[in-house]
Amino acid sequence: MAWINSKINPNHSSQNLVTNLSQNSAHSRPQNIRRRWLHAPAFVAACAVAGLGVSACASWDEPSAHQNLTKDVVDNGSAADPRSFQGGTIVSDLDEVVPVTNSPAPQLPVSVTDADGYDVVVEDVSRILAIDFYGTFTKTVRGLGLADNLVGRTVASQEKSLADLPVVTHGAHALNAEAILELNPSVLVINHSIGPSEVIDQVRAAGVTTVVLEEDRSLETMGAQIRRMGEVLGVADEGEALAQRSEEELDDAKAAIAQIAPKDPLRMAFLYARGESGVFYILGRDSGTDDLIEGIGGIDAATANGIGSQSPASPEALAELNPEVYIMMSGSLRSIGDIEGLLDRPGVAHTIAGQKQRVIVLPDGQALAFGPQSGQLLLATAKAIYHDE
Repeated sequence: MAWINSKINPNHSSQNLVTNLSQNSAHSRPQNIRRRWLHAPAFVAACAVAGLGVSACASWDEPSAHQNLTKDVVDNGSAADPRSFQGGTIVSDLDEVVPVTNSPAPQLPVSVTDADGYDVVVEDVSRILAIDFYGTFTKTVRGLGLADNLVGRTVASQEKSLADLPVVTHGAHALNAEAILELNPSVLVINHSIGPSEVIDQVRAAGVTTVVLEEDRSLETMGAQIRRMGEVLGVADEGEALAQRSEEELDDAKAAIAQIAPKDPLRMAFLYARGESGVFYILGRDSGTDDLIEGIGGIDAATANGIGSQSPASPEALAELNPEVYIMMSGSLRSIGDIEGLLDRPGVAHTIAGQKQRVIVLPDGQALAFGPQSGQLLLATAKAIYHDE
């Protein structure tokens, strides 16, 4: 992945490479808004803009990429107080998960007891449908080396390599039984983060081998979830290898972030919005936001104030939290009119994060996935918050 750090400069000839959250705003904007251009297709051009040789720009396909990014986060951290920073940062999509093997050899059949208590025998993984609310399962399947066996996806699985696969949900995240059955999957791996459950029962009753996994999504359980997927698909050794790699990267990321995060942690809040339906929520502990925020050295203001499930982002609630940083998913921010639309929401502009316009924008399909790229996401998010570039 190409990590090119660029501060907005109105006189810079390469200004068009950077997405400016504050463009055409009706609000008064600070002039030193920070941005990072992290989009992989701009790899060579962005390296040239930054004055770097191509060899200096790491790709996640290179064995040393994680180490390079970890070193970058530590070595190039700012001595300045991040509370003095103004403006938002967009974190582009991470590159897709690098598989631990390109030639897996599933050992089948596999007998498992799933989370719904069913004893299931998996005999064929040639047509895999691996779906959950967050898109974690497709990333895991790719990491196991079985991406070519995937036959469908949900809207949460936004990997470019899967763009041509049929979507088996309607209305964003509601399962469509007909769409699933039309794909004739040899195995459906799913959890109850997505539903309705009646559709899962319908697909199982239609004769599709169906394995329901535990809905236990966190940084702590990431490795166990990867291992479980490997076992279900007959590639336990690959599951172990992917889990170990992911856990090591997560540990490395946390250690690196601990060196640059302030001793007095920033208070952060994760907002979720869907402008077309009027949804505007503060996400709490039940959504996993505390895991993400604590992982980057912050305090989850929602969890600290007793918010478990999502809670309306009313002016009163925002004032009580008064976060210093907002975190949002890219689709959420886009749906309400980008930074201008966010600041127009009642109460937002009166918080510290609103006044400083400190908004960290994460990729939709990766922000709360807690899958094989968790360490990379923490590093990317920490860099966006703590580097003054």
